[in-house]
Amino acid sequence: MLTAISTKDEKITVLADHHIANRKLYRERIWKPARAMHKEVGSFAAWRRVLVEIEDYDGRLFFPDQRPFRHEEICEMFPDVGNRWMGLFLEAAPCGTAPKRYASPITYNRVRVIELYSRLHGAANSFAA
Repeated sequence: MLTAISTKDEKITVLADHHIANRKLYRERIWKPARAMHKEVGSFAAWRRVLVEIEDYDGRLFFPDQRPFRHEEICEMFPDVGNRWMGLFLEAAPCGTAPKRYASPITYNRVRVIELYSRLHGAANSFAA
């Protein structure tokens, strides 16, 4: 179960691959909260800057099975200074209520840190895994 973050010493659970692969969960717990956060963040390039905050939690991040989640530096995960990838990630399908595209395994770590950032800043509610 993913929970809200409360103290500096608690473990923080990140999404497992099967969470990200679940289209309903992806839409409701990853994509929609990130779109809501985008208004606050302000630009695709700004996402790259705010996501660096996730590095403050290194050593506390774990998958649901308690394996540590280790990721490369945010600036390496999102190497484009303009962060055009974020624009593609946030793009809506013609219906406007679903993502135009879903994550592939190669982008799962990016999606994990985006979801975590949104959760840390209150845009996403916790959910049972």
